[in-house]
Amino acid sequence: MTDGHSWKFDITRYGAFIILILAMGTVFLSTGIRQYPQLLGMAGISFTFGLRHAFDVDHIAAIDNMTRKMLNDGKNTRGVGFSFSFGHSLVVLILTIMTVLFVEWADHSMPVFESVGGIFGTMIAAVMLLMLAFFNTYILTGIWKNFRKMRQQTIDPDDKQLAAESKIYRIFMKLLNLINHNWQVAIVGFLFGLGFDTATQVAVLATSATATSAGVPWYSILSVPLFFTAGMCLMDTLDGFFMSSTYNWIISTSYRKVYFNLILTSISIIAAGFIGFVDLVQSLTATFDWHNPLSQWAASLDFNELGIILVVVFVLAWAGALLIWRLMNLGQYDREGKIE
Repeated sequence: MTDGHSWKFDITRYGAFIILILAMGTVFLSTGIRQYPQLLGMAGISFTFGLRHAFDVDHIAAIDNMTRKMLNDGKNTRGVGFSFSFGHSLVVLILTIMTVLFVEWADHSMPVFESVGGIFGTMIAAVMLLMLAFFNTYILTGIWKNFRKMRQQTIDPDDKQLAAESKIYRIFMKLLNLINHNWQVAIVGFLFGLGFDTATQVAVLATSATATSAGVPWYSILSVPLFFTAGMCLMDTLDGFFMSSTYNWIISTSYRKVYFNLILTSISIIAAGFIGFVDLVQSLTATFDWHNPLSQWAASLDFNELGIILVVVFVLAWAGALLIWRLMNLGQYDREGKIE
């Protein structure tokens, strides 16, 4: 499948964006590092916070499912990871600027922002992930139908055509099709970022507030969110490229498309559905002040740990499926164009 964009061009483009963000952070850092050497440590920690935050399970699930949705629509998906992360980090950058410019106001208003953001931002993330899980469920249904048909005859699977037979699917897609390009994924990332109740985002804001109280100039403090953005964009961009290359390879031939998609689409649906459900419970808990076993269980989950687990699951599933593909020589069906 071709999309008019070379891999080399996209790697250069998004790599240049990340380097530019790092360069901007370095410039702002250099304005105050002589007088405030502790800024170097803050910038380094913020960069690692960004790397870590990219492993939050909602990031991974959203990037994976958005990549699958856009690839099914024939779009270039290599910028999904960067766009999602950049939009997400804009929330942190804006709030940092507000924090350093209006320290006293931020001290009083930040709890309110955390409360409101935790409710609405998390609700938006929940709805988006559940919609993506719903979309990919129909894709999985189409894949299974094709798998059964391929036993009787040689066909070229078209998941979108099969799934579109459903009226519910068409109604649903009118909503989800608002996102058709990489830059629009940044809007999704921004909406996800509104629920800024994760430890890494709060830590960046707290670091910025502490530096401001210590008399560090505001323009020097801007290096903190910029290094955070660079770290998060780096990991999310790599994640997006991995997902895009994986799914592009999968859909290159008919039998390979069916075989790998049955496995990886199932994982994507489970991940998006599970995390969407958890986000929904957390949002409703904050809204209605729930105190029950379900809300306590949802509150006890560490999204960063879940993200790492999900990455491991994807890698193991991909490696296992590829190993079976090689050992059983399933590629022969691609060459023969049939299943025996």
